[in-house]
Amino acid sequence: MKTLRLHHYRGREAEERYNLATPRNLFVQRAPTISGGDPVAKMEEIRNYVHNTMELFEMVFDCLPYEESFLVPPIHKLRHPMIFYYGHTASFYINKLCAAGLTERINPNLENMCAVGVDEMSWDDLNEAHYSWPGVEAVCEYRRQVRDRIEQLMSSGKFPLEMPLTLANSTKNSANTFWWVMLMCAEHERIHFETVSVHVRELPLQYVSATMSDVWQRCPAVSTRAPINELVPIAGGEVQLGRTPDSRLYGWDCDYANGHNVVAVAPFKASKYLVSNAEFFAFMKADGYNVQRYWDEEGWKWVQWRKPKHPWFWVRDEARSSGFALRLQTELIDLPWDWPCELNNLEAHAFCSFKSEQLGRRVRMLTEEEWTLLFDRYIGKDQPEWGEHAPGNINLEHYQSSCPVNKFQHGDLYDVIGNVWQHCETLVYPYPGYRVHPLYDDFSLPTFDGQHACMKGGTWSSTGNEATRDARFAFRRHFFQYIGLRYVEGPEVCQPQSKRSGLGLDPEVDVITDTCFRDSFQGLPNGCAAIAEYARRMFVEHATVPPVRAMDIACGGGRVTFELTRTFEQVLGVDYTARRLMPAFAIRERGDCQYSVENSANGERTPRTVKSANFPWGPTRERATFFQADPTNLHTHLSNLSLVVCWNCLERSYRPSAVPAHLLSRIEKGGLLIIGGDYTWDNIKKNAEDADKQDNTYFTDPLITSKGDIQKEIFNLLGGSETVEQLGEVVSIPVAFPKTEDTADVRVMQLAAYRKR
Repeated sequence: MKTLRLHHYRGREAEERYNLATPRNLFVQRAPTISGGDPVAKMEEIRNYVHNTMELFEMVFDCLPYEESFLVPPIHKLRHPMIFYYGHTASFYINKLCAAGLTERINPNLENMCAVGVDEMSWDDLNEAHYSWPGVEAVCEYRRQVRDRIEQLMSSGKFPLEMPLTLANSTKNSANTFWWVMLMCAEHERIHFETVSVHVRELPLQYVSATMSDVWQRCPAVSTRAPINELVPIAGGEVQLGRTPDSRLYGWDCDYANGHNVVAVAPFKASKYLVSNAEFFAFMKADGYNVQRYWDEEGWKWVQWRKPKHPWFWVRDEARSSGFALRLQTELIDLPWDWPCELNNLEAHAFCSFKSEQLGRRVRMLTEEEWTLLFDRYIGKDQPEWGEHAPGNINLEHYQSSCPVNKFQHGDLYDVIGNVWQHCETLVYPYPGYRVHPLYDDFSLPTFDGQHACMKGGTWSSTGNEATRDARFAFRRHFFQYIGLRYVEGPEVCQPQSKRSGLGLDPEVDVITDTCFRDSFQGLPNGCAAIAEYARRMFVEHATVPPVRAMDIACGGGRVTFELTRTFEQVLGVDYTARRLMPAFAIRERGDCQYSVENSANGERTPRTVKSANFPWGPTRERATFFQADPTNLHTHLSNLSLVVCWNCLERSYRPSAVPAHLLSRIEKGGLLIIGGDYTWDNIKKNAEDADKQDNTYFTDPLITSKGDIQKEIFNLLGGSETVEQLGEVVSIPVAFPKTEDTADVRVMQLAAYRKR
């Protein structure tokens, strides 16, 4: 295997190159507060935090000595290989800054390839044939370029921060936007410090070298015995759920509540310790993985599919006294019986069923509010007030592994925070006052599907935002991370359907879905269906290539995409954000989706359902595939197209003049491009709090500033008559974008058809 010698800016070299504050300890860092203070000092604090974050993240990869270590697919096939994550966090900085109009691209191909990871959803794009990964040293060089670029921007003086910095004013002007993006990117990289360390742990040991890493200093304390768990009474009380709008710490959109989200928590009993490996072993001795009554329906299906015999990170080894080893990042050790057992949510639920049978009383996982009550009562202080040391095995400050469950005491309990995350019964939902952030509008919204369960408390590798009271993360129930279990005896949990759904939460998605699937609006036929029919007819009459692959750009709910499946073997639906694709994903996978429409009289929202069986394309809907992508920087596998339809894209792009030629380059000779719009450029404006202070640097694109014939401009951008032939006249197709049940914006799309020469 090819040995690597990667050059990262680190230590003294980084300190001198970037004039960083010293002394530094990357393993003891605290997230910057943003609620007050001197703006100049705060910008410098954030600048150092960003550099320290990038440096810490790169240390994860020190233990990967070979090119193959970065390229081998993960064993479970749910994630990309390590090379993706190596480039992903760096490209995230550039992609978000480009989305905000604050910088230019460095490497468009890599920034596209490493832009979108995979969630563990059923519509994952896990086809590795789509990816021709770059060399590891090339990505290393890219990381250095990105670090230099963001240093230049942070030190330029172009972005004078206004304090306080809040979610509400984070897009007020270019300066606040810039510093919010810097925090967003740093916290995103810290999330991936944790997730990538899990990926390292899952690599075959032949691809990992313990001698190359100084990150993974595990806890030396192990034992063949574990403390006996017991239930501790916890008095009820009230808790404030969520980060307040004026939070002193950066938060993700799902962290925030409106400030009045006070919840009453009934008395309950909580296990004194997290469930240890020894305590879980009793479940295994009872053959728990093969006892169906312990598992709910989803869990039993997972057992039948995966056929687990023991927890994911346990390794069967008869040569050891316990019969098991525990896989850490770079080594196997004797299974420490007193460390917390790492489980997925399905296993945690099954263990609770088993434990209930043992105890003769029902126990379950914590709820989100019960954990918050434990934090307020036994921890009390959030990260800025921790003092010299973190109050638990968290933030990398004590160990770079789990530790015994009786190591860190918090009042009557142990490990209220840290060691491993704690599974919750609560399915993640939007707090009152929830709003997406325009620069990361699909961070949490896709998880409000009733299938993503919360986890609370953080783990040893949780840093920054993750290591705070209001950090809020959720995974699908079969997913593995550093997550364990504290069981409780308490009231039955019945989470209302309203808390498990994003229905009505995103009016923009509701509008585009209604636009796609409402039969007609006050006598006006569905415009999406009309556009698809025009595209299909022009293709049949004029194309000189077979109907193999088509693409619908800015497809939203996917009506045009689905209509084209009746003619083409494969149709690719592409949109800027995953949240706009959620209805299309659901229709393709399940055959239906639900959205809501506002009643203009009372403001209430009425659910509506789209059923594919009611449409002619229902039987062919699985020919559609959906991707999140930038229409000015498409992934290379989105090519060799017979037809591209671009009808609702230009007005949403920050660089519309770059779209036509880029799309044409993906079309086969003899294929067709249907392109146009209503050329109302208001839609590209930032979601600014103060429109009067809007930075107008976006509005220099030739299409936006054009005073002449825009269709002629597009023709010229395509390369003129040497590259395309215009087919017939421009057509006008009205499309109703309903705002309520009986009001709509009717936009007239001017579409032209071109055949590629």
